[in-house]
Amino acid sequence: MIKKIRPLVIGIGVAGRRHLEAQLNLGIKTGIYTTNPQTAKSLRAQNNIIVFDNFEDGLDWSNLVHVCTPDDKHTEFVAKALKKRKVVLCEKSFTTNLSDALYLQKLAHQYDVVIIVGQNYRLTPTFAETRKRVLEGQLGTITQIETTYFHDRNDYQRRYSDRNFLYIGGSHALDLACWIAGEQVVSIKASSENKLNYQIIVKFSSGLKGDIKLDASSPRSISGTDLIVYGEKGKLVSHNKLDKLLFYKKGAKLPQSILLPNTKTFTIPQEVKIVDDYLLGKVTSHWPLPAVDEAVNLIKVLDAIKKAISSGKSEKV
Repeated sequence: MIKKIRPLVIGIGVAGRRHLEAQLNLGIKTGIYTTNPQTAKSLRAQNNIIVFDNFEDGLDWSNLVHVCTPDDKHTEFVAKALKKRKVVLCEKSFTTNLSDALYLQKLAHQYDVVIIVGQNYRLTPTFAETRKRVLEGQLGTITQIETTYFHDRNDYQRRYSDRNFLYIGGSHALDLACWIAGEQVVSIKASSENKLNYQIIVKFSSGLKGDIKLDASSPRSISGTDLIVYGEKGKLVSHNKLDKLLFYKKGAKLPQSILLPNTKTFTIPQEVKIVDDYLLGKVTSHWPLPAVDEAVNLIKVLDAIKKAISSGKSEKV
């Protein structure tokens, strides 16, 4: 437990700015490290922000490091923070390869430091309500889970043209399926038409199957994620950009519609407050956000997907 949060945000893109705004809105003076001189200049003019020209100085000042750089740059900054025994809140995807994930896991345990990964789809109201209803048994035995991550092609090319879509999309849709199932993935089958399109079948430890589709190769009016959970008593259907959770009870003619504030909920501020409250001792855990071991398990699944596509066979995780 610490008495005062001193956050350092690394990387001021879309996610980094949201992390910064979340801390400022909580009234917390926040440090920034960016290599963009124009961004640094504009932030210096704002109240309650400290801009560090030297990363090491910012790291020494901080006790919580938000790593919001492009995901292929996470490893460098997370490793440096861990070696200084700083708590890390890392944006997803945790890493873009298994060797880096295992390296960071080893460091976290070696230095006894907490890493929390911002899998904030878990904070989406309809998704959280779906999991709650699954655990309460509304669907009975779960028979299948379907998730998607569909991104408008033009927006993706504009924002992420040099990024690995499997890790961007997969870190959302796969984590969501695993979180709902509450089980380990034991094997994978996968195919890919191109680097912006993936069809993935996961098998969980109980034998439950998950069907996951990732696509950023087509124009779309809405980017986002679908979640459909099937059970012996019906199914639950939702999308992260829509305010309805639909329950199709087996045998009923019409679904039950549950209104929830997806479009009015900003998950990064919730994510940041969960972490702050945990560090300040106001709550006893950072649930539902995953720690390092769970984050590494997700990267193992993504690594197995690459192997399954290459081999054309089912791959164990």
